[in-house]
Amino acid sequence: MRVRGSTRLLQGFTLAEFLAALLVMAVGIIGVAALYSDTVGTNTDARLQLQAAELAEEIAARIESNASGRIGYAGTVGVVCNPNAKGLSPQDAAANEAACWEQKVEEALPSGSGTINRDTSTTPTSFVVAVSWSAPDRGAASYVIQVKPNEK
Repeated sequence: MRVRGSTRLLQGFTLAEFLAALLVMAVGIIGVAALYSDTVGTNTDARLQLQAAELAEEIAARIESNASGRIGYAGTVGVVCNPNAKGLSPQDAAANEAACWEQKVEEALPSGSGTINRDTSTTPTSFVVAVSWSAPDRGAASYVIQVKPNEK
């Protein structure tokens, strides 16, 4: 087929044009794939952060509501979680509850760790709740809150 005023025949795409189009499409697809993989990683990070915050807030609420055994939350060294423990003193019950919470953190988060420490530099004494984890290929992260219970 001839185009008016032209002696060149229309024969379709040349190999160079085809390769250029293919290269442009490949770059676009690779870019979209890279954005998708970053989004998946960000969603995982956000989910772990939210889970850590929920776990920290859960124990913070227990610390605030348990005035009589509050000091036991920071004394979990050597305490093993026993969900069926009965007849414990308020401090021992709080220590058991904290040990069970620490176990829950370990199970819920990758390389999870939960700690509760007393901060005696504040008046009244406050508690620092820290939840730490290490997501694969992301490094270590933590969520820390300070609990300032009202004296009752």
